[in-house]
Amino acid sequence: MAAGPAGRRSATRWGIIASGQGGCRIASQLFTRTDNPGIDDRIVLINTKDTDIQESLDRVDAQLALDRDTITQNHVALFGPGSGAGNDFFDGEQFAQEGFDEIYRPIENTAQAEALLYLVALGGGTGNGSTPYVIDQLAQAPGSGAVPELDREATWLDGVPQFALAAWPFRGEGVQRYFNAVCGISRLLMREDGSPNADMTILVSNAHLKRLAENNDDAQRLQGRGTVSDEDLVNLRIISALDLFISAGRTADDTIDVRDYARQPQARGAYHGTFGVELDKPVGLDIDRAIENAADRTFVPLDPSTAEAAYVVVRAPEQAVAAGDITSGEVRDAVNEWKRENDLIGARGMQTLSTAPGSGNNFDVLVFLAGFDLTPLMEESNTWERFEAEWENFRQNGSSDRVSRVDTVISNLREYRRNLEE
Repeated sequence: MAAGPAGRRSATRWGIIASGQGGCRIASQLFTRTDNPGIDDRIVLINTKDTDIQESLDRVDAQLALDRDTITQNHVALFGPGSGAGNDFFDGEQFAQEGFDEIYRPIENTAQAEALLYLVALGGGTGNGSTPYVIDQLAQAPGSGAVPELDREATWLDGVPQFALAAWPFRGEGVQRYFNAVCGISRLLMREDGSPNADMTILVSNAHLKRLAENNDDAQRLQGRGTVSDEDLVNLRIISALDLFISAGRTADDTIDVRDYARQPQARGAYHGTFGVELDKPVGLDIDRAIENAADRTFVPLDPSTAEAAYVVVRAPEQAVAAGDITSGEVRDAVNEWKRENDLIGARGMQTLSTAPGSGNNFDVLVFLAGFDLTPLMEESNTWERFEAEWENFRQNGSSDRVSRVDTVISNLREYRRNLEE
């Protein structure tokens, strides 16, 4: 990252890679706000069905900041047979392998960045199948000088951390989607040989977020946009959290480098995390109370005291920070108080006071927790029971190769969870 005024570092350049229908729906909203310096227009949509991409763009068509043709020509990759992956993540992975050149082209041309963030819904076939595979391929590129599936150099990937934001299914979705989700989280966390895959997998639960959205003012924020769907409510919260997450790498005192988000949890064998947010709080309100509220509204069900790492980003208007109405010292003291009250003193992590342009009298808070116990998520909507019901069916009807791979994937997930408990 380049240095900013007075030695501060300027915005981390993120590249966004959205795969599958769910991931593309989230990313399509980013095309309405390409003035964000952390992202600009470094956004790529990849899918096995053009109709899914167009449907995602249709949802925000009136707000698009880029011409629709420009998005289609420069920011989209279609791979596979064109008819989708049929909710089969094995097919999604195979199509990605066969069409990797098409996937990599816009990533190389459009999303070259200091960090990559993948957006994916874990219940599907295309995104759930392709995303862990693409992460693995790009992670291998710097050492070999080329992406394994391509005959070209990819030195820009050297040292680029790869994050994945992975969405758990809504309540009431079919057992196949929960089966996919359990396999998907394992494949993002680990390659089949048991080694780490994504540097950090950020988990969000659609079912949990929907309940949070119903109980606060998110619906108010979407007034004027017509019918508000469950996906719109959920994606609004995700985008708000991503803005704060990325803002920590902008000009700020005590900047949290993107690598810090992954490096400190990794030291304790943790490769997953989640967000909690509290927005538009009046400057002068107790910061520790706002932090507590954010931690009470995490994007997956969890016990915060089980987290291995805890980060806090407070974002306030430049004018309020310059006037001393909110200071880095106050943020630090509030974080320490919150950690003491929630048995998190031993958790690694950092805090930062980030600035937003202009004036105003409100601040926002992001809590990022990593390495927490996954049991509450696995129990949500009877996830594990649904997975096991489909797994038994899969054992009886799937090919021996695929059954063997699922056995390995689930064994890896169980081992990962055991290691966190030690």
